[in-house]
Amino acid sequence: MAAAGELRAAVAGLSVESQPVEFGLANYDLAGVLLEGEAPNEILNEAAQAAARALLVFTPQELPDLFAGASERLGQAQWRAGRHDAAQRTYGQTAGALGAVGQHGLQARLLAGYARAAGQAVKPDDPFSVRRAVGVFDEAIKAARKAEATGLLVSLLSASGRLLAGSPASVDEALARFDEASEVVDDAEVGVAMAVHANRAAGYGLREAGDRDANLQEAISSYNRAVHLPGVSEHPLEAAQLYRALGAAWGQRPGGDRTQNLRQADGALAAALELLPDDARQSERAAMWSERGLAQADLSQRGIPGATSAAVEAFREGLKAASGGEATALAAQLANNLGSAIMSAAGQGLEASLAEAAEALDRAAELWTSLGQPEDAGASQLNAGLVYMTLHSAESNAAHLDRAIERLQASTEARPLATHPAPYAVAQFNLGMALAFRAQGRNETDLAASVEAFRGALQVWTGSDAPPQAAVAHANLGSMLFGMAKQNEPELLQEAAYHYEQALAVYTPATNPQQHQVISNNLALLRRRQAAGNGAV
Repeated sequence: MAAAGELRAAVAGLSVESQPVEFGLANYDLAGVLLEGEAPNEILNEAAQAAARALLVFTPQELPDLFAGASERLGQAQWRAGRHDAAQRTYGQTAGALGAVGQHGLQARLLAGYARAAGQAVKPDDPFSVRRAVGVFDEAIKAARKAEATGLLVSLLSASGRLLAGSPASVDEALARFDEASEVVDDAEVGVAMAVHANRAAGYGLREAGDRDANLQEAISSYNRAVHLPGVSEHPLEAAQLYRALGAAWGQRPGGDRTQNLRQADGALAAALELLPDDARQSERAAMWSERGLAQADLSQRGIPGATSAAVEAFREGLKAASGGEATALAAQLANNLGSAIMSAAGQGLEASLAEAAEALDRAAELWTSLGQPEDAGASQLNAGLVYMTLHSAESNAAHLDRAIERLQASTEARPLATHPAPYAVAQFNLGMALAFRAQGRNETDLAASVEAFRGALQVWTGSDAPPQAAVAHANLGSMLFGMAKQNEPELLQEAAYHYEQALAVYTPATNPQQHQVISNNLALLRRRQAAGNGAV
């Protein structure tokens, strides 16, 4: 504060009557120094007094620049000290004085400072405070138009548009401001232009009224304009973020050719990753890879060659980027998606490491659990169980089967029947299959657990809406119960017969002749044992 002390001494030694200009300048400078950084109200009030003394000398007619500067410093000091009504009067009166002498550029600059202060004080959940701040911006915008101050006008339109965009009811009003800013901005000022076009694009992306596809096309147009600005390569982080947003807009488009939209999304995300600086946050890099992987996975579902492998690679790279920090939902999702993508690749006969898939899915379940999201952990555990079952079939490794059973049991616990009937049924069905494999008809504990698992699945899979796996469950359950009825226990035989009959309703001679024959033979044998138990000849 040495400079402030010197200026205080200078002010004390000057007279407004005999040395008016020097007096005004010393007070002007003192106010500026006192306003630097954080300051208590005592200092802010001193700054306001110094600025007011400067205004005794500076007038809008003779020294308009200094008059505007001193007025702004007085208003700032009052506002920051919490004297908002006094600041409003200062800005209003001095801006009016500047306008009266045709100093619209200075008037606009003064009102812009007031508007920014009002904007920073806005409470997002208080529409009145938003409207009050926007009203101040509107006065500044009028002055900027009169002064033909294009750069300031663009800044004011953008700032007021952002305030309005926070409310769905005001999005169209915000867009009108973004549209105007986009029309008048000088694209040679690349930093400013990027922000302006991004604001417009984001506004159209959020717009709920009108045609959704048309809105997204407007967003895409603005993002494209932003990423192709001259000199955009000098802002690699911002350009990468714009390309990422462009990719999201393409991916969200409901109209047009879906495959083409996804290709455009993937291309934009590839550009984003190429531009992203090495020192950017790893979480941002991971998110971009995740989004690219999702686009490729969507293309894979449409049968596009190479998309599945591209999805695997994208999720793998994303997981690498996300694995350096603490557990996050993004890391968990990437691990889950990587495992699922590898499963898809294997299902398509592509080169794939199921061991990597299992490791990724186990990692996902671990992360979801640590994040307190058991339902998501259950989904990853189900997929992990399926992978371990496949590994067991390929390698005949009992440890894989044990792991499959552990994961499937965990999945049913994480997503129980009462709250997640559909995934519960899938997990129980596969658990029943895995336990039956491990039992091999000899381990009574596993056999009993397998029976209970199939019963659990069939609690959900009833009626005409039952999936094809229901017939498999019925057939297996019938055979297991039949085998358990060593003493021809009537209850077991009756339940086994019921399940065979349910299976035969699906496995007909026309659709599945081989399965129909096997199950029919088993049912006939069961009926003979039932008859023998009833004493029939």
